[in-house]
Amino acid sequence: MVDWSDDRIAALSKQDLKNLLANAERKSAAEVIARCKAEMDKRDTSKPRKASKPRTELKEFEHRMSEQLAEIGKAMAAKYDLSEQTAKARSAGVKGFKAHKLLDSNGYAKLGGMQRDGSVAVDRYISYRRGKDIVSIGVFLLKDQPVEAHEFHVIAPLAVLDGGKPIAEIRPTATEAQKQTADSGLAFTDLASAAAVFEAALSKIAA
Repeated sequence: MVDWSDDRIAALSKQDLKNLLANAERKSAAEVIARCKAEMDKRDTSKPRKASKPRTELKEFEHRMSEQLAEIGKAMAAKYDLSEQTAKARSAGVKGFKAHKLLDSNGYAKLGGMQRDGSVAVDRYISYRRGKDIVSIGVFLLKDQPVEAHEFHVIAPLAVLDGGKPIAEIRPTATEAQKQTADSGLAFTDLASAAAVFEAALSKIAA
């Protein structure tokens, strides 16, 4: 009977090690099984890990903006009742009503349809719906543009958005198939200004 010492097992090739483990398992040789698995774990640990690719400038920007938009959403949720339960309760009678999740499943801004279909470089947003009214704030960047060219868009019904402009003015590349969630919007170059307008519109439907 072969004495499968640690040194002897360590000298085996990867395939021979697998074969020995399989054979030991068939024979219920607990000590050999344990030594084989220990050697496999040791080899896995010593393998060089593939370095994750660094984010591109665009992806880094998108991630940062998604975090900042999410922080605005969390601040609004702490100030107003934006729960799905309340939205549903106060939207009774609205056919086909579906409450909006403020953030995505990872706690970041949601992925907008125009980025999803590849027609723009960045379209990330947070939104709230009550009844037929939807208010959103997001970051928007056209394709082949430097990140500095991004804008922040607040989209909401004209009735709650002071000075709102037609969507076609702030998103001229949007097609009918990329129909927006409301009939008016405003574009900003800084997030703080956009956030203030977003809250003003949101407060009118969430009060």
